[in-house]
Amino acid sequence: MKDLDKILELPRQVKSANPRIPPTVGRAGWAKRHTVVVASFLLGFLLPAVVVTGYMFGVARDQYVSEVSFVVRDDETAQMGLLAGFGLTSAGNATTDAKMLYEYLRSPNFVADVDRDIDLRAMFLRASGDPIFALKSDATQEDLIAYWRKMVTISVDSATGMIGIEARAFDPRDAQTITLAIHDAAGRLVNNVSDSARDNTVRYAERDLAKTVTRLHDARVAMARFRDSNRLMDPQAAVNINSTVIAGLSQELTEAMVALETLRAHGTADVKLIQAQTRVDVLNRRIEEEQQRYVGQDRDGVSFSTVIDEYTKLALDLELAEKAYSLALAGVEAARSKAEQDTRYLATFVEPTLPQTATRPRRMMISALAVIFIFIGWLSFVLIGSSNRDRF
Repeated sequence: MKDLDKILELPRQVKSANPRIPPTVGRAGWAKRHTVVVASFLLGFLLPAVVVTGYMFGVARDQYVSEVSFVVRDDETAQMGLLAGFGLTSAGNATTDAKMLYEYLRSPNFVADVDRDIDLRAMFLRASGDPIFALKSDATQEDLIAYWRKMVTISVDSATGMIGIEARAFDPRDAQTITLAIHDAAGRLVNNVSDSARDNTVRYAERDLAKTVTRLHDARVAMARFRDSNRLMDPQAAVNINSTVIAGLSQELTEAMVALETLRAHGTADVKLIQAQTRVDVLNRRIEEEQQRYVGQDRDGVSFSTVIDEYTKLALDLELAEKAYSLALAGVEAARSKAEQDTRYLATFVEPTLPQTATRPRRMMISALAVIFIFIGWLSFVLIGSSNRDRF
């Protein structure tokens, strides 16, 4: 018994005779760091998790989602098989129209117009007891735009150009009213753009026609002034007539010269010979006069070749002006016909819906994610603290 009492009286940590063997470790007790860990668990994890979960299930107001989907259709564009029934056009035009609508529906001007038409602020302020998800009562225009972009989700399919919109509100009627306003505004924008494009096409064609009319008028006036100043309807035709006259006179001169030589050969009386000679002289003089009328002779100090060149230029200008006028007139008719056929409109395949059940916010998902991230943050804090304690 004495030996047993001696053994019990020995200290708990006995120094080993072998220095390579560490001494025995005594029983662990409650330390200050344990209190810190528990306190951090309660304050850093449990309390925030309870607050977030309690807010999501007790304070956050129900949100209703209304949906609408549409696409811009252009009758001139080739349709894509079975999808043509939905009004789907080629990817190029569809993507451009979809991007235009996307930017327009998110623009500050559009938000201001919707707020003025349907009192958007009043709809978003219905959940006054929900400071996280509701719009602040003193929100500025910029705050309203940011809140609009959070409550209205716009998705665009770049392949087909389809636009899907989800609008959230704290009342089902308000959600449907917002999607109706978006749908009507998108339709007006498409119609305005289509009308503007048609008007521009016709206006540009008519402007070109007006230019060609002015050009044709100037060409005709220039030709009339030329004819008045030169007293010639067609110089080229006058030259052709002159050439015909000279050719006829030359033929008669040849015949007269033959007759004159015949009379001389037969020794005809002097009267006939004189008449034949006179005829030859007259024909020679007439030919020379006709030749000098348009060749080498000045008309008021201007050579006839210059007159011909000027007339040719004016005639060419007039011909080109007439052709340009004909093309411009055909272009106006084509533009008007295209404007009548080019109809671009909004094809809606999901009408604005009236929600029956609140589907936002996703309380369970948000609470679970919040708890997970809070736990990860708390655990990281504890591990970093323990690592620093062991290091120092």
